[in-house]
Order: sequence, then C-alpha cells, then structure tokens
Amino acid sequence: MLRPQRTLSILDPTSLLGREVTEKIARAFPDVPRRLLHTGADPEHLIAEVSGEATIVAPLLDPDELDRSIAVILTSSPPAQISGRLLTWLRANPSVALLDCTQPGVVSDEASCVLDSIPTVRRDLAWYHLVHPSLIAPVRWLKALLPLAPEAFHATLLCPASGFGAEAIDELAAQGTARLSGRATRRPAHLPAVLAFDLAMAHAERSGALEAQVAELQPTVIPGLHVIDTGVFHGTLATALLRCPSDVPLEQARALLRAAPGLRLARRNETAIATEAVEQDDVICGDLRVQGPCVTAWLLADGLRVAGGAVVELVSALTAS
Repeated sequence: MLRPQRTLSILDPTSLLGREVTEKIARAFPDVPRRLLHTGADPEHLIAEVSGEATIVAPLLDPDELDRSIAVILTSSPPAQISGRLLTWLRANPSVALLDCTQPGVVSDEASCVLDSIPTVRRDLAWYHLVHPSLIAPVRWLKALLPLAPEAFHATLLCPASGFGAEAIDELAAQGTARLSGRATRRPAHLPAVLAFDLAMAHAERSGALEAQVAELQPTVIPGLHVIDTGVFHGTLATALLRCPSDVPLEQARALLRAAPGLRLARRNETAIATEAVEQDDVICGDLRVQGPCVTAWLLADGLRVAGGAVVELVSALTAS
C-alpha cells in the first residue's frame, strides 16, 4: 500500500505511453496523489484526460517541484537540459525512485533493466529502465519457458510507428498519402525511414541495444535479435525461437505458457494481425511448435498498453520494498 503522504510524479502524461501509464496508475492506485508534469519546450499548461476527467498538466520548471515523490516516471525523453537537471536532483534525493520508460533511456547505463519486477540485487540508486515495448511480448514468452532451461533465444521484432511517438504516427499517415497520390515523400523527421507500405531493417546498434536488454533480464540465455521497422501504426508482432538442451514435449511448453500471467495461447486458426492486439492487455501466442530442442511461436501485443501494465507492477514492487 502506498503511503498517502507520498506522491507519484508522472512526466509527459500526454505522450502515447504516458496516456497508458497514467490511466493504469489512476485505476490501480485511485487514492494515491499523482503529480502530472510535462517537459515540452512550451511552458503552457496542457490538458490530459485521466479516468474520463480533464486534468491540468503543468510544465516542469524546477526539479524541486518533484519534492515528496516516491517515484518519478519518465514516459517521453525530455530535452537534454531538463534531463540533466532532473538527474542532478535525483542524485541529491536518493530515496526517490526513477522509472525510466524512454528509449534508449535517459540513464540506461546506471539503471537496472526491468519488465514487471524489481531485481533482487539492488544498485546504489533506485533507478530502473523499462524494457523496450517491442521486447515485452518476447521477454514475457521467454520468462514463461525458463523452466525448460533454454540456452539460446532468437527473435525477429516487427515494430510499429507508435514506438516513435505520436508525431511518428502523423508522419506515417502523411507518407502514405504522398505515396498513394504519387508525390515525393518528405525526409522523415520522427521515423527512421520512409515506412509507408514498406519495411526497414533497424541499424545494428539498435538491435544490439535491445539484445543487451534481454541479456540483462535473462543472463543465462544467449540472445539474438533482428529488428524491423514497419509501416504499421500500432501493435507489435514478433517471431521467437528458443533452443533448449534437450527435446521439449509440446504439452509441457503449452502448459507453461497457459500458466503465465498476461499471456494467452491463440485460438485454433486465429490469424496473426497486429491490430488485433491493439488495446488488449495480454500477449497473444500462436503457432506454437516444437522440433526437438527448439520451440517457436509468433507473438502479438500492444507494446505501449502492455508497458503501461508493467509500470503498475513495478510501482507496486517499488512501494512494497
């Protein structure tokens, strides 16, 4: 139970991820004070809808406004000047936890990578970095199958425009309109490439960074990832392969996945459409196959929505410790 005199401070609650995080926290902790602030360049107040009600979002002008926070939750990358002052303030207030939900992360080197639980071994500062939304489904699947003692894990991630923010969604729509009308597309400002009706392989550095997140979360498994950016607005799809030391009975794998919270097996003949997972809280696992020591499947999820649920679990763990 959160102590009523302490506050949860959520930065940029009007971002795509911020909306999910704020709404889920409001529902999970209705009696806990919340402080909503934004880090945009415009010092004007914003309006966020929380639990069906309009809420004022003031600009973060001074980190001291975060006083008496039990945790500060970052949902969008703040400008460098603000993030620098924020980190200085957090170092001076080590009792305040930081949950960094941005990518690649404001303090990824100093923060522990997390999904839905706090590491048993704590670092000096209570700084945590939420795993990339496109990895939540594969990592949750991997975690469910850990009793099989897997040795290697490989996945191909198909990432939507929503992972790059609301501006990227607008940009993708504009690219689609331009291509349909035969006009030249503008140089992308928010997306990594022109993605309308197209795919693009992510740079090796980005794939490597996501591999490092998997390796930190599950250090006993050797990860390998291919990351593909797609001309899709919402919803992540991944194909996953797990190699185990010995043959795996299919029913054992199915039983482990059925028992995993937040994950459901697809219905027979269910078609893998990314938008089917949008606004769903669970990861969908389909086409589960076993070939000797290898287990494969496809995974669908609304990465941002599931990330919002993971933040609730993390806040519960932080306040219970």
